[in-house]
Amino acid sequence: MLFCQKIFGITVYMLTFKINLLRYLIIVLFIAVFLPGVFAQRIENYLHLGKIELNKENYLEAIKYFNNAVKQRPASYEGYFLRGIAKYSLDDYIGAEQDFTQASEFDPYNAEIYHYRAIVRSQQYNFGGTLVDYATAIELDPKDSYIYLNRARTNLFLQEFKAAVKDCNKAIELKYKKENVFVIRGMAKAGLELYEDAIADLNTAIKYDSSNTNSYIQRGVIWMDMHKPDSAIRDFNQAIAADADNSYAIFNRALVRMEIADTSGAFQDLDKVIVLSPYNSFAYYNRAILKIGKGNETGAIDDLDKVLVINPDNIVVYLYRGRLKHTTGDLTGAIKDYNKAIEIYPDFADAYYERSLVKRQLKDYTGAEEDHKQAYLINKFNFSNNDSLKLEEEMYLKRILAFSSEFYDKNSENGKIQNQVIQIELKPIFTTILYSKDLEGVRIFDTYEKQMYNAPVITLTCKESFLDITTVNEEIVVLNRKIITTPDDPANYFKRAELYSHIQNYYNALLDYNTAIKLNPNFIMAYFCRANTRYQLTELLNSEYENRYQINSGFNSPHNNNPADTTFLKHSFEKVIKDYNKVIDLDPDFYYAFFNKGYVKCMMGDYWGAVSDFSKAIEVEPNFSEAYFNKGLILIFLNLKTVGCENISKAGEQGIIDAYHVMKRYCFK
Repeated sequence: MLFCQKIFGITVYMLTFKINLLRYLIIVLFIAVFLPGVFAQRIENYLHLGKIELNKENYLEAIKYFNNAVKQRPASYEGYFLRGIAKYSLDDYIGAEQDFTQASEFDPYNAEIYHYRAIVRSQQYNFGGTLVDYATAIELDPKDSYIYLNRARTNLFLQEFKAAVKDCNKAIELKYKKENVFVIRGMAKAGLELYEDAIADLNTAIKYDSSNTNSYIQRGVIWMDMHKPDSAIRDFNQAIAADADNSYAIFNRALVRMEIADTSGAFQDLDKVIVLSPYNSFAYYNRAILKIGKGNETGAIDDLDKVLVINPDNIVVYLYRGRLKHTTGDLTGAIKDYNKAIEIYPDFADAYYERSLVKRQLKDYTGAEEDHKQAYLINKFNFSNNDSLKLEEEMYLKRILAFSSEFYDKNSENGKIQNQVIQIELKPIFTTILYSKDLEGVRIFDTYEKQMYNAPVITLTCKESFLDITTVNEEIVVLNRKIITTPDDPANYFKRAELYSHIQNYYNALLDYNTAIKLNPNFIMAYFCRANTRYQLTELLNSEYENRYQINSGFNSPHNNNPADTTFLKHSFEKVIKDYNKVIDLDPDFYYAFFNKGYVKCMMGDYWGAVSDFSKAIEVEPNFSEAYFNKGLILIFLNLKTVGCENISKAGEQGIIDAYHVMKRYCFK
């Protein structure tokens, strides 16, 4: 899975237009003064169309309409609130919370705003803020049964079982009688070990809706708590009979089969869960346990590797993988795993103790003694202060110990876009467009009255385009004649260079760019396109040793498949950077040069330099979605998840679909 993908430098010549700025301002002034109803109607249209798309679950389209509504009326709560709901539906909890917060500033007495913000805060483990928001929502609207129901869900997660039962009772009192309230209350009662009452609630839920497979699954979970595996399997089978690809039911059946030593059946179930839900770390973790039982430590380590790809901060998995590596003789690997666990959670006593055993085996007796002493001190402190752990630290521990419990069918046509299994990679560099029938993804940079550009409008794309080679050759023949006739016109050399570059005749392309620049030392686009061509040439020459990036624990650092001499590669990239810098010197507002330079720096391994350049691109163009995306992706790679995910959320708001895949995988674990 490539983190930085190849690009294809191509350019375009299209019809351009000029805007009479004074006339434009007069028109806007006329509309603002004489037709105020036009703006109001436009806003209502955006909201209305956005609601339609929201109801149809076309969340990306809905966000586009709500963006326009917010832009037209930034002091109105409704656009922010509805956009927040759309973002929440795409699992963008960061963006949703920001929108709900903004909405609350314009309508501070709207209970539904606090209700939704409570829900998205709970998804981010901000349970202090969650409970405050639920309390505010109930104070503003004490008759809304849904608020009590959702607070019950939160209390159930926090193992505040009595509070969860109380909230469910209140929801029922307010005439909420859908089956899920009895499911939640039943699970809470099971947490209180009131098993018979819990089963009664699940029976009621099934009576209300016998087609709801979740009720059977949750009743099966309670049977498991009651150590009645046969009853549990019967309920899980009932759910699977209704939905053969219900990965949640299959997973729970696997757990029961593990408990009754049906190893073969458990393996079959877990394998199927992984096929249906390939990001479910619970399934990999439990399969690793089965493999350990079979004496397959190598296979178990492989599965734990996959768990850490999905949940890179889970300290328990590092601990167990470290133990397995210790057992198999990989002492260095074991030390690394214990180091990582301690780095994530410095008070992890078990990791210090296990590391002390490995250090002793490595004859590092001083280090072993220090680790053993540290483990003892942490355990002693925790034993005497076990009631003093603050909510914030408790939630942090819950978060880093959590497994991804995604149960969905990856092949489902109705699945959310954020659940799709895709490659996650940087958006590649922008190149000018040569010819294009498909205008999707085309960006326009206005160069009107900027003397150093060859056209009043520059069109660019970061998407791959294709062009018939016969057409290119015909155009080159035409330009050859023009150059013979007017050998001092840099524009002709520039156009021919673009054509040569497109057919990968990089030698002649660079010669023509050099000539164009010699004839016009301030030819911005010649420098920009020469940089792109040099980048392409470098990629081509280095294709055997292409740097590959993968998102792993954060991401993997770049590495060469072949330890070849990279001096030439670095030198070539430096020439690319030099050309982009020249473009920026000539026009600091040409933000695509900052973007491309950031991308190339990423290829060079200069991640902070890349972040800086993407930030500069955003500073010049605040709506540069690809720059937000790339900056966020690199920051996540650098383990700065909070700010990285904020940038990814912004990219999603501005239309980058892949942003929602990134947030789903890496922002809320």
